[in-house]
Amino acid sequence: MNHGAITTLIVKHLPDFITTSPELREKYFKPYSPIDIRFMQSQAMIGFVFLDFPNRSLAEKAFELLKNINFGLYYKQVTVEYAKPDPNRQHASMLHQSMTIEQQEQAAEPVSAPHGLMYPPNPHLKYYYPDPTPDILTNITHAIATVPRFYTQVLHLMNKYNMPPPFGPAEKDAQPSFLKRKHDQLLASDESELEDDAPEEKDQGTTEEKVKQARLLRMAAERQKLALQKQSSLSTTPASSKKIKISIGLTAEQQALRKQCKPISELMGLPAFKNYEEGTPSSKLYIKNLDKQTTQQELIDLYSTFSKDVSVNLMTKGRLRGQAFVSFKEKSEASLALQCTNGFVIHDRPLSVQYGKETTTTTTTTTTTTTSNSSHPNTQ
Repeated sequence: MNHGAITTLIVKHLPDFITTSPELREKYFKPYSPIDIRFMQSQAMIGFVFLDFPNRSLAEKAFELLKNINFGLYYKQVTVEYAKPDPNRQHASMLHQSMTIEQQEQAAEPVSAPHGLMYPPNPHLKYYYPDPTPDILTNITHAIATVPRFYTQVLHLMNKYNMPPPFGPAEKDAQPSFLKRKHDQLLASDESELEDDAPEEKDQGTTEEKVKQARLLRMAAERQKLALQKQSSLSTTPASSKKIKISIGLTAEQQALRKQCKPISELMGLPAFKNYEEGTPSSKLYIKNLDKQTTQQELIDLYSTFSKDVSVNLMTKGRLRGQAFVSFKEKSEASLALQCTNGFVIHDRPLSVQYGKETTTTTTTTTTTTTSNSSHPNTQ
C-alpha cells in the first residue's frame, strides 16, 4: 500500500448548521489537516463532505478523531468511511510533486488574469491597518449607509459573534477601543487584499477633490436619514410589546443552542414563519411547526436549560396538534428561551417560538336582586 498517496475520507450526516454556514464549512475540518474539503451540493448527498489527505497516516489519525464526533440527541450520528480518491486530484498531486519550485511558481494561479496580473500571489504578504479613529469610524458608517448589502453583511457578522443587536438607542457609555488603551501594534488583517498598484495622484488634496468628497459624504448622510425616517414610519409595534432586556449572561449550553438556530433570513421563507411576530412578552411561550415525532420529554429537556421550574403542554390531538405551550415562572426566563430557541431544529424542523397569552382566572358572581312594585314611585 502506498502510504504517500492521497487518501480520502467521507463524512456523512453532518448537521445543517455546519453545511449552511460558509464560515463553519471552511473552518470546521481545518484542525484535521486535510488538503481539500468538498461539501456535496446534490439533494441526495446533503450533509456529506469529502476530505482529502496527503497520505494514509494523516487520514488514519483524522478517522479516529472524526468517528467520535457526536452533535447530541437531536441529530443523526455522524459516520466516517474511507472513499475512493478523486483521480484528477491524485494526478494533479503526483504532477505537483514531480515539478521543481520554479515550475510550481510558474504553474500557480495568477493574482488577476483579467487585469493582466499574471504572477502568483506572495503567500507571506500581510496587510496592516491603523487603529480606529473618529474619522475612520465615520467613513465606515457612511459606507454602511450607502451600500445596503454591506449593511446586511455587518449585521450577519454581529449575529455570528453573538453581539447584541444594534437596533435600540445609541449606547452613550460605549467607548471605542482606541480610547481605552494605549497605542499597540497595528492591527493585522487575516484577509489579504490586492493593493492598487497605480501611483498616487499628487493632486488628491486639492480644493476640488475635497469639495467632491464632502458632497459624497453629505449625500450618504441624507440617504441614511431618509432610510431611518422610512423605517420609523413603517414601524407599528406598540410600546407595550417591546422586548424585555436580558441583563444576565448566557451559559455555555444556552449559547450552543442559540448558535444552532437557523437565521431569521432563512426562516422567513417557510410557511410557519410567514408574518412572524414575537407578540407581547409574557411568561408563556407558544411553539409551532413541531414534527409529529417530537415528544413532551424532548421539549422539557430543551427548555429546562432556561429554568428549573418549567411546564410543557404538548398538543397531540385536534386542530392544535403539532403545537405546544411552555410556561415559565418569570417573563425574563421566557424571553431568554425565545431568543435561544426560535429556529432551533428538532427532527429536521425549525421551531417557531412566540409569546403566548397569559391565562387569568376570574370568578364572576351573579347577584339576583328581587324588586317589588312598592320600591318604585307611582306614576300619575
